[in-house]
Amino acid sequence: MTSTLNFYVVGEVICDEILGLLEKYANESLAKQNVFRVGVSGGSLADVLTEGMYDLRTDFTKWQIFFCDERIVPYDSNDSTYGVFKRDLLDRRAQVPKTAFFPVNTTLSPSEAAADYEKTIRKAFKMENSSEVPSFDLLILGIGPDGHTASLFPEHPVLEEKMKLIAPIENSPKPPPNRITMTYPLINSAKVCMFGAQGKSKAEILRKILVDKEQNLPATRVDPANGHLIFVACDEAAALVDINPNREKDD
Repeated sequence: MTSTLNFYVVGEVICDEILGLLEKYANESLAKQNVFRVGVSGGSLADVLTEGMYDLRTDFTKWQIFFCDERIVPYDSNDSTYGVFKRDLLDRRAQVPKTAFFPVNTTLSPSEAAADYEKTIRKAFKMENSSEVPSFDLLILGIGPDGHTASLFPEHPVLEEKMKLIAPIENSPKPPPNRITMTYPLINSAKVCMFGAQGKSKAEILRKILVDKEQNLPATRVDPANGHLIFVACDEAAALVDINPNREKDD
């Protein structure tokens, strides 16, 4: 890894640490550029964010919230990541405006939705006519038991995508099969990539990523070239990783 690595072990739950880091990076970005661009993920991380994000001391009107991946399903489906944020945050809390979110158009086919979302991202970054890769201020990523992150799955051809920022998937090994995902060129251009790992079921995969550095695991290949890589883990998830908590390491 070439990025600066921070590993935080935070007791039994990771919620407060993730929310605290989110607030920190949001306000730093707002102070520098008056906008904060963040990518969020689904699963347990979406639950953390929807339960606590509204309490952050920040100006949400200057946030731009995108999705690291999304399932091509209706927003009212239990599989929709945007649906989780809409139901559990936007429909219940007035602090976060709906305009802060940039959902994927899931009425389109995977290939159409991927191309459309890449255009959406480029427009938000004012890079419609540029071939440069946008740099998100923060991406919040999960880790699957197989080492996948976003919808980048082991041995899937999309892992080798070099040109597209957003790629379609129509044969995901994990249902539902139709998805879109950020690719490595976009993920690794971020200023900060932050993983959250909760529970003893994540201990073995964290060891493979951080200690063994198994390159066949998609999460291991997340390595922002000019940024920071952060892992936030509870005690159980960090049990097999011999890295001092809160210590910054350059690999």
